[in-house]
Amino acid sequence: MKQNFNCNTETGECIPEQENHQKESVLVGTKNKKKPKLIYYYDALCGWCYGFSPVIFKLYETYKNSLDIELISGGLFLNNRVGYINDIAPYIKQGAYKSVEITTGVKFGEAFLAVLYGDGKIVLNSLQPSIALCIIKDKYPERQLQFGEMLLKAVYFDGLSANDIHGLAKYAVKIGMEEKDFLYNMKELKYKEMAEAEFTTFKNSSHTGMPTLVLENNDKQHLLAGGYANFETLDARLKKVLNL
Repeated sequence: MKQNFNCNTETGECIPEQENHQKESVLVGTKNKKKPKLIYYYDALCGWCYGFSPVIFKLYETYKNSLDIELISGGLFLNNRVGYINDIAPYIKQGAYKSVEITTGVKFGEAFLAVLYGDGKIVLNSLQPSIALCIIKDKYPERQLQFGEMLLKAVYFDGLSANDIHGLAKYAVKIGMEEKDFLYNMKELKYKEMAEAEFTTFKNSSHTGMPTLVLENNDKQHLLAGGYANFETLDARLKKVLNL
């Protein structure tokens, strides 16, 4: 059994765990053949998704002419797991973020670390950034991967609290939205319902952690990664599935 680096939605922990090899592929029937699509199960507060960002960007840039992509928020910190970072996720300060840095090569920002080792006043709440992502998916679907990375950096590099709606608006402006429109949309029930539907989609899937990457192609879904994987590994798996 090899290490599987992901953020587990049952425990909220972003630590290495054992990989279940029974999840190598998942097959589902669909009515019509569509353009192959990467389904990226993700959360804006997933530390391993933060480390996975350079990989998924390189993979999509390599295959963007032949693949679509969709981000689906898994809901890592919800309900009784919402709170200040050092209260509900002490493992991050205890060294989980360093594991992400060592494994992936990404660096957590000085602003984030200052709060982590300071007053700890970063709130972890997956709902608000997930609503924000649903807005961008609706308005600018071609920029959802870019915005998804922005949300990760907002927390883990810039030290933003995930429930800071006005702070999130600054990143939406970079995508092309007017701040007032974004703030209005954040209050609309339909986007909250869209985010909650994504949480349910992930909960009802066979996946237990993030990042998870699935290729939907020819009436089948193929699990490419159930946890962090490097570009070379995913590139080889994708080529095999697509017969390239």
